Amino acid sequence: MSLVAWALGFWSAPYAETVLQLPKQQLAFVLGANGAVAGFLGVIIGGRVADALRARNPAGRIWVIMFGVVAPIVPIWIGYTTDSGTLFYVMNFLAGMFGAAALGAAAATTQDLVLPRMRGTATAAFFLGTTLVGLAFGPYMTGQISDLAGTIVDGKPVGDLRTGILSLIGVAPLALALLIHAYRAVPRAEATIEERARV
Repeated sequence: MSLVAWALGFWSAPYAETVLQLPKQQLAFVLGANGAVAGFLGVIIGGRVADALRARNPAGRIWVIMFGVVAPIVPIWIGYTTDSGTLFYVMNFLAGMFGAAALGAAAATTQDLVLPRMRGTATAAFFLGTTLVGLAFGPYMTGQISDLAGTIVDGKPVGDLRTGILSLIGVAPLALALLIHAYRAVPRAEATIEERARV
């Protein structure tokens, strides 16, 4: 999820400018406002839903994380295949909000799996991992795939940014497989916190 979020954050403005021919001033304002509002709403709503699900099931928050992986797929696909600037903005907003819904649930799950004295380290490891994977590989891989899928125009390589961005959808099956494993493992891991800490 972090990989997709960082890649979209990096490439959505260049994509909209070059492919959809949207003006930079409009992009700066609309995409910036989109990101802020979508992130705020996604984290707050996702956090509330995740806590409600967690009250019923020790692995309940994992459902919200799964939602954050699956729900952005359709908005990303529509947003990055349309020729409409308005539809692009709306789909970009929805993808951001759906993806952000999982952030609080993922961070809270790390807290559930450690003793209180270990929460700082768990949080640091969580954000270090998501930042290293997401920021290091997301924009880079999208750019590389864009270049590989591109063509030569007037003797110069021209990347296919649409293909690069849409390729991000390919991480969803891997993320879902890992989350299904987590859904099965979290209840036992939470029940054995003290035992694991002693070991």
